[in-house]
Amino acid sequence: MKNFFRNSKVIYNTLKYNYLLRQKSVAKPSDPSLLLDILDKYKKNDTVFVHIGLGQIKSAFNTNPYNFTLEALTKRFNNIIVPGFTPSFKKSRLFHKKYSIPEYGTFSGLFINDASYRTDDPIYSLLVYGDYCFDNLFTSETFGKGSCYEQLEKDNILCINIGTKWTVSSQIHYLEYKHMVPYIEPFVYNGVIYHDENNHKKITVTNYINKHWFNKYVTILWNRHKITKHLIKEGVLHYYNINGLKVFAFKLGDLGKFLGKRIDKQPYYLLT
Repeated sequence: MKNFFRNSKVIYNTLKYNYLLRQKSVAKPSDPSLLLDILDKYKKNDTVFVHIGLGQIKSAFNTNPYNFTLEALTKRFNNIIVPGFTPSFKKSRLFHKKYSIPEYGTFSGLFINDASYRTDDPIYSLLVYGDYCFDNLFTSETFGKGSCYEQLEKDNILCINIGTKWTVSSQIHYLEYKHMVPYIEPFVYNGVIYHDENNHKKITVTNYINKHWFNKYVTILWNRHKITKHLIKEGVLHYYNINGLKVFAFKLGDLGKFLGKRIDKQPYYLLT
């Protein structure tokens, strides 16, 4: 009976968030200074990891959203980290650090031209502007010991979402792997990485796949609203709403501590 109710919650949330992903929302026109004032609250942090929704920013401020956002961030933070994810590697088995365009978010696709460097993971690479240095640009386990994601947690890096539908953090993938939740299993990918037009080599990386039976039919998604609600209640997450433009801010180390405890107590916490 316990499994029945748990699976019912997983299926309900999966269908709910797959539906919500397809729904459009438009932020109302606002004064750009409202967002800049929020960012000023966090400028004491040297480094920020961002997830950006350019469409919402354009609707809110009627400006070139990429240039506006990049200028706002570079004026306040010395280092900016952005996802450079290329899940197509799982099929193509080819990753080019310069020409493999990030596949999630227009901001990432533009930011690659301004980034100082890119990490070497063929699926979950990170784009870095500034001199923030990862100890390892590549580890054989994307979310394993010594990985970029472990370092982000240890350094307690600030994460800010601007114009996203809900709280977004690539770090949750890392936490699923770190705590080896029962609905995932490690999976090895082999392929080729190109560092430039000619310099290339074979690469092997261990990631993970979702083995929950319902994932065969619809991509399993986390219960975003529950997670956000709990993070706000515990003071881990700061949430702002500028006439429909949502802004979320939190530290990745704090996120890891909070979600880690929840996951250890309830392994399906993120899905139910």
